[in-house]
Amino acid sequence: MTRLGVTDIRRFRPAGVSGIGHDLDAERGRVVAALEVLLRRRAVGVSWSGAASASAADRYGWIVVRLQDVAARIGVTTAAVVRAAARMQAALDLVRRAERRAEREGAWVDFDGRLVLPARPTSGDTVLLAVRARADELLALEVRRTLLEAEREADATDVELARVIVAAARAAVDPGVVGLRALPPPPASPTWWSPGPTGSGTELPVPACSSSGSWPAAVCPDAQPSVDLPFASAAWWRGLIAEERAWAIREHPQWVGPRDGLPARARHAANLALLAEAERAASVRLRQAIAEATPWNATERTEAQERVDDLRAIRDVLARRDGVERSLLLVDARGRNVKAIVALGDVDGAQHVATFVGGLSTTVRGDLGRYDTTFARMRKEAKAVAGAGDVAVVTWLGYEAPQMHEIVTARRSVLSGEVARDNADELAAFANGLDAARDRPAHQTWWAHSYGAVLAGRALLLRSGVDDVALFGSPGEPFARIEETGLKPGALNVIRAPWDLVASSGWLVHGTPATWVTGATWLAATKPAGANGWTSASGHSDYLSAGTVSEHNLVAVAAGRPDLVVRVSHAERAADPRWGDLAPLL
Repeated sequence: MTRLGVTDIRRFRPAGVSGIGHDLDAERGRVVAALEVLLRRRAVGVSWSGAASASAADRYGWIVVRLQDVAARIGVTTAAVVRAAARMQAALDLVRRAERRAEREGAWVDFDGRLVLPARPTSGDTVLLAVRARADELLALEVRRTLLEAEREADATDVELARVIVAAARAAVDPGVVGLRALPPPPASPTWWSPGPTGSGTELPVPACSSSGSWPAAVCPDAQPSVDLPFASAAWWRGLIAEERAWAIREHPQWVGPRDGLPARARHAANLALLAEAERAASVRLRQAIAEATPWNATERTEAQERVDDLRAIRDVLARRDGVERSLLLVDARGRNVKAIVALGDVDGAQHVATFVGGLSTTVRGDLGRYDTTFARMRKEAKAVAGAGDVAVVTWLGYEAPQMHEIVTARRSVLSGEVARDNADELAAFANGLDAARDRPAHQTWWAHSYGAVLAGRALLLRSGVDDVALFGSPGEPFARIEETGLKPGALNVIRAPWDLVASSGWLVHGTPATWVTGATWLAATKPAGANGWTSASGHSDYLSAGTVSEHNLVAVAAGRPDLVVRVSHAERAADPRWGDLAPLL
């Protein structure tokens, strides 16, 4: 390779090369926009099943991977080009430094980098002549060394840029050695999320999130969560190179942790930082409340302690050492009760993902630990019957469930559907995000209990990536026919224990009884006659108990094994008045 000299450095135009980098970034933005469209369209056919559907999913996955690869190659090249512009500017600055140094001595550097000394006046003083000669010699040495450094920087830049471009063309991309200096793409910090720790911003300044620039405006979060936002977030993340991703997690974890559509490992890393930040704030609040204890701030002390307990419960679950991989997919400490989402298993790669939605009085501090224990057992059972496919289970405490003391309130009462309506898009967006983050969508199941079934019912009216749903202990649903949900036939499963009073009477305020929904599959909660090894779930809180037929049914649905479920026959339902409701008598 020809070495670059001062002449070449002078001819270089950093601004023009930097502009090429921005043009490349605009191309990457267009690839990302195409990725978003592809991910959205892939989600449209969730109710389609069969061999053709599987083949289409494989093809979609292949195209997604290819576009992501193109975005990565462009991203690496963009970073290298912008960095080359900055390094060549540094080489130019060295040339100009040499010029300024020569000018101070009345000399100059010509276009090719040769030092030209002026004619010096002669005198009869040999000492002065010797000093002048020595000064010119030192000047020539300093100028030459500065120009040599400029040439070395230019040569190294040329070699690095050539290596990266060739590697990108051959798909041998190694983003970790690019030394990124380009602007990171948006999003800006979500308006619905509290600010997190930031870096100095001196190396990677962050542009405002807006409709201008090369990145699609859809990357910028709405004021409220959007069911469609995960597809834009997934496309944005796929378009980043490794160094940009690491920078976002490190400096702006609030961009990554709560964002549906991003891989679980990235969210987990970011949420650990957000959890530590929330723990520090909660500890300070509790210490202050205790220090200022008076009879009038008892409520503040209680709430501060509950906040600490919520966060400690998350930390305790993540610290479990039982050989099961856990991912923290959300920690939100903004409300009175902390919201959290914790996954057991590899949600980025498992063939089956079951998401549990809790109901009345559910809290992180009171329930996360026991649910985690229960679902670790059920996941093991599901893996045993799922065949070769892996299974992941998610405890979705991603909303502030109504509490017992709130039953007299208008907005947050368990007798009202408002909390369910307000949080349905969160659940739907979470399901969309799980699929958007993957090359091949998972078989997704929702396990929805009690008021969580009301929330899930609202979410079923939105577009989501869920494939099968099991409603147990449901107090009522906002639809009367499965066709209203977009689920495929046989995908809506209802389990009702014989003495579950919530499921028997909740429809009076929440809509259609789940057992009345046309197209629903009725699964047993009571041990069939003659069956061994199972027990019956009789009440509202028994469905997840080990060894019950309801637990068996939930496991079978999550594992994609409808052939293993135990159904309630029409004859059994007709013969057992406990399966009926009061509506026919009204």
